[in-house]
Amino acid sequence: MIEIDSTKCTKCGFCFEVCPNYVLALGADRKIQVRYPEQCCICGHCVAICPESAIIHKEMPSEKFEDLPDTIIPAESMRGLLLSRRSIRAFKEKTVPKELIEQLIEVGIHAGTASNGQTESFIVIQDRKVLSELEKMVIDVLWNMGLKYLGSSIGQKLAKARIGGEMVRQSIPYHHIIKNRKNDNQLAGMVFRNAPVVIVSYGFRTNAMARANCSIAARNMEIMAKTVGLGTCWVGFLTVAAHHAKKIGKYLGIPDDHNIYSAIMVGYPKYKFRKTIPRKERQVRWI
Repeated sequence: MIEIDSTKCTKCGFCFEVCPNYVLALGADRKIQVRYPEQCCICGHCVAICPESAIIHKEMPSEKFEDLPDTIIPAESMRGLLLSRRSIRAFKEKTVPKELIEQLIEVGIHAGTASNGQTESFIVIQDRKVLSELEKMVIDVLWNMGLKYLGSSIGQKLAKARIGGEMVRQSIPYHHIIKNRKNDNQLAGMVFRNAPVVIVSYGFRTNAMARANCSIAARNMEIMAKTVGLGTCWVGFLTVAAHHAKKIGKYLGIPDDHNIYSAIMVGYPKYKFRKTIPRKERQVRWI
């Protein structure tokens, strides 16, 4: 699977140093040896790091690698970008070009995955009818899975015993929101906020790291979206509902052995936030 072109190799050892799975070894004369090829996770680090293009990886053709430009982002600029990210829930009635969505998917795909599994997949939803139907399903599942009981002290007490006080505290407002919007006949747009695009990421249910993989991908897409003038917001309602009802995944054509682990709405922000928002003090322990 992996070969070393001895005519090019300068024995710098970079590939040996960066290999995460100890595939390579350094001989007594610093000659690179492929010692445990069966341990390779096909991450491509050895090929990408070699200054002489001396690594030949049969699973990763060299023509698929692109030269990286020198990218230097000042720390203050990056800080400003991250602190300016807001959850956008008011969007312009403006179509998001396909090429911008493809850019988001590209950086999502390039996000890190545990053991370089790269098994997570994406669904881009733009069809208004699909989003409308999905929204109804999500609200129905959330309401019937327990939110409807949080209007009473008994229901809250039982819920605390099951999911804990903090989760109940977070959930009670959603009981009121759904109940009031039902009464006012204003459920439409409650979940997806009339966003023109929703990007869903899903992975194997048996993969303990699938949730993290999908979340990192979504975060990559969120930051990229900010740089091209788009706004995003996580759709927690969808991921929670999909976890409790298989019909949601089935509706989206997701395999039975997969779960939805992240979803973000995407569109052009209707308004511009002009200030950062204070955050709660958090416990930070230094050991």
